[in-house]
Amino acid sequence: MQDKKQLLLIDGTAYIYRAFHAIPHLSNSKGLPTNAVYGFTRMLLKVIKDFKTDHMAVAFDVKGPSFRHKMYEEYKAHRPEMPDSLKPQIPYIKEVVRALNLPVLELEAYEADDIIGTISKHMKEKDVEVIIIAADKDMLQLIDENTTIVDTMKGRGFGIKEVTERFGTTPDRIGSCRRRL
Repeated sequence: MQDKKQLLLIDGTAYIYRAFHAIPHLSNSKGLPTNAVYGFTRMLLKVIKDFKTDHMAVAFDVKGPSFRHKMYEEYKAHRPEMPDSLKPQIPYIKEVVRALNLPVLELEAYEADDIIGTISKHMKEKDVEVIIIAADKDMLQLIDENTTIVDTMKGRGFGIKEVTERFGTTPDRIGSCRRRL
């Protein structure tokens, strides 16, 4: 019997912010900030090394409002804007992803987690195992027999059993929980 194919999906936007805040300011000789590019690249290379999957892609939020802003005007209204020193690093980070021959997934009016959720549900129909690299608790609702979530920064994974033990409920009901992974 042949093993299931695997697809690894990375929440690239979350990885960018983690890298940016984890590494103190770095810049090149022209003064361009590079700390997020450096940190993101290191984290992505580690994922590639640690996870031997058939397929891998990185999803990103796009600039501008998402469909949620149309539904609820105050969506993320209190979230701070992207730091000025992070903005110029985004195109270089996407360049790194493409240079590693990985797809960059982004779609106007949708966030990375929307893209990841849609693909993971579609892959269930295709009987493809999905591994999501993310730390967002809302992603836990995507877990099912085919989908797991791994928080690489904390070194732990979540399947149905782990969610049920930790939160006392099944993954499909986790969207209303307010605890961090």
